[in-house]
Amino acid sequence: MKKEVKKFSGIIPPSITIFDAKGEIDREKTKKFIKYLITEGVHGIFIAGSTGEASLMTMEQRREIIDIGVEATSGKVPLLAGTGHNSTRIAVELSKYAQDAGADAVVALLPHYPRPSDEGLYQHYKAVAQAVDIPLLVYSWPGQYGYSMSPEMVARLAKDGYIQGIKDTHEDIDHTAEIIRLTKGEITILEGYESKILPALCLGADGSICTIGNLIPAEVVAIYNLFKSGKIEQAKEKQLAIFPLINLLATRHDSQLLKDSIKLLGHDVGDALMPASKVPSDIIEKVKAELKKLGKLK
Repeated sequence: MKKEVKKFSGIIPPSITIFDAKGEIDREKTKKFIKYLITEGVHGIFIAGSTGEASLMTMEQRREIIDIGVEATSGKVPLLAGTGHNSTRIAVELSKYAQDAGADAVVALLPHYPRPSDEGLYQHYKAVAQAVDIPLLVYSWPGQYGYSMSPEMVARLAKDGYIQGIKDTHEDIDHTAEIIRLTKGEITILEGYESKILPALCLGADGSICTIGNLIPAEVVAIYNLFKSGKIEQAKEKQLAIFPLINLLATRHDSQLLKDSIKLLGHDVGDALMPASKVPSDIIEKVKAELKKLGKLK
């Protein structure tokens, strides 16, 4: 029996996780930051994603961060929980945990090591979907995992009732457009690149899970809200204005630069887990200059 499709929309930041000096999750600081994002107008929170450093966590921490996300959102906005893992068994276990904890949906990254066949990929998501009653979204990011889920596979899984959406972090927006075309807007399509929020919305995407939403949430929310209000020209100006900052953040793949940037705005967010490394001071100065241009710093 197919599940009733529940769609998610808007700007849903992949929230950072705040750790103490020993690498343990700081529950109170993490909850405080999530609550801050909500006050900035975001439409949902994605916990335990790549930006949240879930891949560097212990299994106990993976469960803990889900609990923290549920507590912090407390029904104010939807909570999407990252439950992906290379092991289907563990992805199922984490997804069940997220459902029982009170998450509104689970988001599972593509298993990538060892890389499965197309049929293995299909069976992986089928197994996770059959283990839970809440919506399952795919997290596809070829730049990180080495391959992407094809639009045809997305459509097949959606048609069979196993997935209800996808975070498509694909450099080629044609890939996202083809998913939108094949699924006919029946599932949630969330753009993963902050540089493509407005183009994706114009093609029919429902919103974006974007890292920069941790740093300038109100500015990113404005792109979505202006688009929904039909103010395309103003939305375009907002999208173009953040491009230099997007490009700066893209120079690092760990979360240290993002956290250092957030610190500039007065938030105590600690450091990223190793193997993240120190960010050169000249890059921090460039970020500071862009934040000033956006009116975030004096």
